[in-house]
Amino acid sequence: MVLRGSTKGDDQSGLSHSAGTRANRAETSATAPVPWVPPGSGPRGLVCDAPDWCPGSPAEQAAAKAPAPAPAPGTPGLDDVARFLVGNPTVTSEPSGWTVVGAQTNFIAVAGERERSGQLLGQPVTVHFTPVSYTWRYGDGSGQTVSTPGASWAASGLPQFAKTATSHVYENRGTYTVTVTVAFSARYQFAGQAWAGIPGTLALTSDPITVTVKGVKTVLVGKTCAENPTGPGC
Repeated sequence: MVLRGSTKGDDQSGLSHSAGTRANRAETSATAPVPWVPPGSGPRGLVCDAPDWCPGSPAEQAAAKAPAPAPAPGTPGLDDVARFLVGNPTVTSEPSGWTVVGAQTNFIAVAGERERSGQLLGQPVTVHFTPVSYTWRYGDGSGQTVSTPGASWAASGLPQFAKTATSHVYENRGTYTVTVTVAFSARYQFAGQAWAGIPGTLALTSDPITVTVKGVKTVLVGKTCAENPTGPGC
């Protein structure tokens, strides 16, 4: 007994299955990404399905051409920023250049905040300095450190020879040399970054000024100082 019908049916089923397999393969081939093949690779060469990491891939070549990011700057210290601190403070006195024994002589420092820009540790930087203390040397062996630069009697609303935070009394006649040393705190800002402080202070000392201290004698005058303001002792 020959079952040709069954054989034919089996053959047709096999043909139908083969055709379906070929169709599925064609559809998969149409939708699957085309793998990137490095130049020069033969049929058995390297084939990469993820070209971002393939050696010699376009992505790797673009990364190789990109400029390297600038290295992060280090942390500067006072020695690094000292060259940005320029311009010595100055000193003035009231009365200007002279005073009398036993009277208050008012001294004023002119320093102020300052800021400079330049290059530091290979990076653009801005450095800002703020005066924080003033050390006075009055030339007679005495001195003091205060947190204020001082101000004129007029600006302070005080009469002449009034005591101030920076004034000094000389006990003897003579000529004295006066200086002030100003301590500055420092902070810096690299381009595109926040401000940062530096521990410690840097100091600048003023050029000296001289003050001549005179004695005072009481004399009788024909008129009072109110009547003759330019008279001796007025």
